[in-house]
Amino acid sequence: MKRVMVVTNSLTGGGAERSMNLVCNELFRQGWPIALVPINSGPPDQVTPLCEVFPLERQWKSGPLNTLQAMVQFNQIVKSWKPDVVVLNCDLPELFGATLCRSQKFIVLEHSSTPWAYRKFMGILIRKILSLRRTKWAAVSPHLSIWPSEKKPLSVLPNPITPFSEKQPYDPGDEIRRLVFIGRLSPEKRPDFALEISNAVSLEVVIIGEGAMRQALEKMSKGLSIHTKFEGQVTNPWSIVRPGDLLLVTSAFEGDGLVVIEGMQKGIPMLLSDIPDLRRFALPDRFYCQNLNEFCNRINDFHVRPDELIAPHEISSVILNERSVENVVLAWEALL
Repeated sequence: MKRVMVVTNSLTGGGAERSMNLVCNELFRQGWPIALVPINSGPPDQVTPLCEVFPLERQWKSGPLNTLQAMVQFNQIVKSWKPDVVVLNCDLPELFGATLCRSQKFIVLEHSSTPWAYRKFMGILIRKILSLRRTKWAAVSPHLSIWPSEKKPLSVLPNPITPFSEKQPYDPGDEIRRLVFIGRLSPEKRPDFALEISNAVSLEVVIIGEGAMRQALEKMSKGLSIHTKFEGQVTNPWSIVRPGDLLLVTSAFEGDGLVVIEGMQKGIPMLLSDIPDLRRFALPDRFYCQNLNEFCNRINDFHVRPDELIAPHEISSVILNERSVENVVLAWEALL
C-alpha cells in the first residue's frame, strides 16, 4: 500500500478538517500507512486521529517568518516520512505543497466552488505550480469543477459525516424560539446576514464558529441590540442546539455544504440560501430563501410548525448513506 500524507489547515475548525480526520482513521483501520499534518495550531477535534500526526503549530494569521518556519518543518517531515502521495486540502495546504522542495505526487481535493476567493492571483500561481508537479485533482462534490481551468475532477470524494451516536431523535419543539448559525465567520458564509434575519424577526440568534468577522459581528449585534450568543469554536456544535432552534445556512456560495448534511443527520429544522450550491440537495422549495424578506416570511409561516422544515426522510436517507465513512473510503482507496 502507498504511504499517504494528508495536509489540512488544522486539527479542527471546519467540515474539511473533521472529514479528513474521519478519512485518515478509516484508512488507518484498513491498514494504510498514513500520516496527518495540521498546519495551524488549535484545539483537538471531536474526532481524534488514530494515525501519526505531525502538527506544525503555525499561529493563525501569523506573519511571513512563522509561515516560513512551518514550511521548513514541513519539508523536513516529508523528507523523513517519505510519503508516496501527499493530499492537500484547501488554500494553505496547497501553498505548502507548491513550495515543497521535493519531487512529490500530489492529490488536491477541491472543497469549494470559489477557492482562493480573496487571493485569486496567488491561487492561480500556486495551482499552476501544482499542475506542473504531477498533481491529480479531485473534488468533494460532483457539482464542483477544478478552478481556474473548470475541468472535471478525476474523482469525487465526498466528505464523510461523523456517525450519529445519540439514541433519541432531535425534538424540534412546538415553535421556533431561536436561530442558529454554524460555520466559519467569514464573508462567504454571511454570518452578518444571520444577524439581520434575527433583528427582523426579533428572535435570539446563536453564532457557533470563529473567524475574521468576529469583532465586526459583535459590534453589529450591539448596535442593533440583538440578543446574540457568540459560542466561538465548539468541538461538537450540535450539542448546543436545543428544541425550538432553527438552523440558518446563509452562505453566498458553498463547497460541500457539510453543515446542511449534518443538520439532516440530526433532524434539525433549517432554512437555506437559494444558491445553486445548496439547491443540489433538491429539498422542497419551502427550504430555500432568496433574500431577507423570504427568510422572515418563512420563519413566520412555519413559526408553530418547525417540524415541516426538517429535511424529508426520503431525501436525507439517500444523502446520508453516501456519506458513511465506509462508503467514502472505498472511493479514496480506488483513487489511491
